[in-house]
Amino acid sequence: MKAALFVGGWEGHAPMDFAHWYRDLLQANGCEVVIHDTLEPLERPEDMADVDLITPIWSSARSGHREEFGNMTKAQEDGLLQLIAGGVGLAGWHGHMGDAFRDRPTYHFLIGGQFVAHPPGWPDNLQPREDYIDYDVTICRPAHPIVEGIGSFRLTSEQYYMLVDPSNEVLATTTFSGEHLWWIEGTVIPVVWTRRWDKGRVFYCSIGHELADLKTPQVTEIIRRGALWAARG
Repeated sequence: MKAALFVGGWEGHAPMDFAHWYRDLLQANGCEVVIHDTLEPLERPEDMADVDLITPIWSSARSGHREEFGNMTKAQEDGLLQLIAGGVGLAGWHGHMGDAFRDRPTYHFLIGGQFVAHPPGWPDNLQPREDYIDYDVTICRPAHPIVEGIGSFRLTSEQYYMLVDPSNEVLATTTFSGEHLWWIEGTVIPVVWTRRWDKGRVFYCSIGHELADLKTPQVTEIIRRGALWAARG
């Protein structure tokens, strides 16, 4: 199996640290990993015919800085869509996949969702870690191979509020308390899901603001299984 990681964006979110952790995880499962620090290879999908899995680890900054960091061009988006439709898998986590390329709505159609907030991290002038809360992740399809044998668990991190495609197969959810935004009390938001894009498989997990989140045993295993599930073949 061969995986291509597209790593870039705002260095404040340390995307390369995440890439190295993920590379080691994939290599331990027999995967050859290539890291790209530019999206340009997507413009030539024919040159990526041997790739089985793509992961964007592309970090967006706060809104005041977002325009400074490379967004995806139409040609790059078209190349990605072509690759996934042809059977290449797509897998990723948190803002590195779910908050990347906001100027490309078809990209978010592809992945099945879009990050919009992490209460109380709204507005954006909060100090670091003020937007960290304790929250539960509930496994809702325990027979699915990505989460089989993994029980519900609790995290202290950003709790992602997302707009999601109803065609997703949701594997885990979180429920918002309403403590910080009273009008969303009881709202259930997907955390882990899969979906199809023509011949390709897509996996997403909203956890992963810090590398320590991904090193949580349950999360590591979900990411590992999700990547292998999505990969072609």
